[in-house]
Amino acid sequence: MMHDPVYLANVSSALLGALHEAQDMVDAGERGEPLADVVRHARELHQIMAEELGVARRAIGEHAARSLVEMGERLRSLERMIATS
Repeated sequence: MMHDPVYLANVSSALLGALHEAQDMVDAGERGEPLADVVRHARELHQIMAEELGVARRAIGEHAARSLVEMGERLRSLERMIATS
């Protein structure tokens, strides 16, 4: 089964964003339902990644490499945009 490295990169990025947001909330002393919502969202994203990567464990290296290439392409696109503005 072929996995979409762009999808995995997007889920990974969203997961990291949710983790940072949750940590910022904790650092600011925020508790309660808003924090719980962010943590739930992070858990859902983690579960998606675990399921996607767990299906084909031996291909994780290939997925990581593809994700890295895709992120590099996105960076180059952003760099070109910045250079022309």
